[in-house]
Amino acid sequence: MRLLILSINALLKFRAYTALNVVGLAVSLACVLTIARYIHQENTVNRCFPDYERICLVKRTVSNGECSLSGYRSGLEEDPAVEEFTAYTPVSDLTLVFGKRQVQSRVFSIDSTFFKLFPYKVLTGSNRIRRPGDVVITRAFWEEVLQGRPVVGSSFTNGQGRKFTIIGVVDDPATKTSWQPQLFMSDEIDDFLFYSPCYALRMVPGYDLKTLNQKHGKEVPRDKWATYQTMHYEYLPLSELYFDTDLERDTPMYRFGNPGYISVLTAVAFLMGLIGLLNFVNIYTVIMSRRSREFGIKKVFGAGKAAIFVQIYVENMLLAGFALLLCWTILEVTRYLFYNELYIPVVSDVRFDLLVSAIVLWVLPLLTTVYPYLKFTRSLPVNSIRAITTSRVSVRSRMVFLGVQYVLTIFIISVSLFFVKQLDFMLHADLGFRAHDIINATMYQSSLSLYKDSKENMLDEGKRQRANRELVNRRMAETTLFEHWCRSTDFLLDGGRLKNFALERAENGFHQALVVNMSRREMDMYGLQLVEGRLWNDSVDEAWTRNSFKCIINETAKRVLGIKDITREKLQPESKHFASSWMPDRYNPPCEIVGVIKDFNVRHLAKATMPMVIYYEDETWGLSAVTAAYRHEDRARVIDFLSGLYKEATGRTDFKYTLIEDVLAKMYEDDRRVVRIYTLFASVAILISLLGLLAIALFDISQRRREIGLRKVNGALARDIYPLLLRKYLAVLGVSALVSVPLSWLAITLYLQGFAHKAPLTPGLFVVAFLITALLSLLTVMWQVHRAAHVNPAEVIKRE
Repeated sequence: MRLLILSINALLKFRAYTALNVVGLAVSLACVLTIARYIHQENTVNRCFPDYERICLVKRTVSNGECSLSGYRSGLEEDPAVEEFTAYTPVSDLTLVFGKRQVQSRVFSIDSTFFKLFPYKVLTGSNRIRRPGDVVITRAFWEEVLQGRPVVGSSFTNGQGRKFTIIGVVDDPATKTSWQPQLFMSDEIDDFLFYSPCYALRMVPGYDLKTLNQKHGKEVPRDKWATYQTMHYEYLPLSELYFDTDLERDTPMYRFGNPGYISVLTAVAFLMGLIGLLNFVNIYTVIMSRRSREFGIKKVFGAGKAAIFVQIYVENMLLAGFALLLCWTILEVTRYLFYNELYIPVVSDVRFDLLVSAIVLWVLPLLTTVYPYLKFTRSLPVNSIRAITTSRVSVRSRMVFLGVQYVLTIFIISVSLFFVKQLDFMLHADLGFRAHDIINATMYQSSLSLYKDSKENMLDEGKRQRANRELVNRRMAETTLFEHWCRSTDFLLDGGRLKNFALERAENGFHQALVVNMSRREMDMYGLQLVEGRLWNDSVDEAWTRNSFKCIINETAKRVLGIKDITREKLQPESKHFASSWMPDRYNPPCEIVGVIKDFNVRHLAKATMPMVIYYEDETWGLSAVTAAYRHEDRARVIDFLSGLYKEATGRTDFKYTLIEDVLAKMYEDDRRVVRIYTLFASVAILISLLGLLAIALFDISQRRREIGLRKVNGALARDIYPLLLRKYLAVLGVSALVSVPLSWLAITLYLQGFAHKAPLTPGLFVVAFLITALLSLLTVMWQVHRAAHVNPAEVIKRE
């Protein structure tokens, strides 16, 4: 207790330095702990399920690069290493009707084994689905959609009027999961007959994943519609599902982690922690320098190294404790900032938080104690009493610590500035097609069940579709709001699938290409530029006949596939052309190349421009949406017009539309997040470094007040004092810049290795980073220098 009181009194004696140290460490810890909690959350996804380490799913990989969860007809569930398995079918955006309200819901169609492998906690009712009409809902759906009112026993219908009854509510999992269903339904419902179920399997203890995947890794033909296409199945551990980079990610049923994003956050946390640690040690060393005589006298009176170590450790533990309290306060205050601005949502994990707090409180002081202890126990007591604060070694060590802080700070600022530059480059790059002022709007939604409806209902549905198409076509042709429009279900950015093509024959080897269907009006709307041959001609090109086996390619496809003459050479698709469904069995001829268009980019610009193959799309068929280009100033009028047209054509008010700008913005969400993270933490890094600089400036200038007084007595002016005091800090800044620039350049270069399209890396980037750091640093010390330069020499000499 006596040692504790002594430590508190010592820290309060130098409260200005103590406050700077606590604030700097707290801010650094707040950044590190926020990121650490998020990374821990991401690395524990799906661990809420018992035996999660023994649960596997079935992954299907097709030779064209498609990869998805599957299991049906794979035979993997029959392996002796499988202890038990369940089949589930994920269905996204299923229309359900609660009273007068329609809700698009995410549904799992499950069998009776599902809740054995994944035991969701029952909040109310039961989770035993016995009849096809039984439904179990999740807590989130219950609270957000049904407002938490009593629901067990209540009913709702689907889009075809079929009645369902809610039999229970299950709690949300304790940790984050890869899937996010809102309702669980029976697998006996007709609505799910055309969906292929996925399998989840619990393996026997000690199963050998590598051996099993080798055993089942044989390539097999996909189906009769894929003439040359093959596929294989493999076991995918549930623990690896979240970060699997092969699976298709464009489904709302699953959520996946971003390993690159986690790597960025880890690097940021490490740098922030290192800056905070260096700042803490540096400021505490300043405090120790002010107390050098105290420790020298203690050594003279017999204080051993152990006693000095314990005192330094206790003081560091007190500082860490105060910083930890302030850190958790900052975390609670900034929780919504991190969630809304940086999208770093964190679900509290008490055990992890307590573990981290214990490490900060007990282990961190050990790290920060080592250097001050070695520094002040290796010197002789007489040197300490004589004041080691003015020794060159002491000053030099503080400047080294400060210099390392500045190296890291300039590094973070440089990387942050480049991320901003790269994002701006990608957002404003010429994509090769019109990427602004285009809208896609739904114009028809079928309520027909293809599995149950009668022939009469199907005929009526056909009449409704034709009436809708004729009305929409007429209204769109009459208005002058649009520069171009076409019948198209998706945006060019949304559509397209990867398929394989060979030049002339399969024996020549397949190459992957992005396949899209486009009409001539759609190509005109996007402004695609012809390089060779011709574009589509509605009078001669067809979609569902023997005349349909034609395609248009881009420049990259021509180069990659080695095409010399498009009039003589043809492309052999690995999987069958969609028109083959109207032809005799196994009809899969090569496609004639009618034209070559200029390259354009529909994917993230980090990726290379893909070879592209475009098939003809016939707009006379019943497409459910329209895509239109408009003048920017007419956007509000366009949305009002399409909303009214949808209501007129369908009698419904649930109008939905998407702007192409929104699709592009979503494509670069992760990049924006990285920019915001680096920008914020670069600002925090500057703040922490400035706190350290302020503490060192306070100490160093106070030690030189007598020297300044004597210089002024001998005729020195303020303009002579300024360079004298600033020279040291400018030298540290200069050396730090020389060290940080190559490090920053190397880091950015390594980061850009995976980018096909890169912003230029120019020297001005590093100059700006240095100037920002230098300007803020000089402003921080200038007021101390100004006070010292205008001090009254008589008072200083008298006080000294």
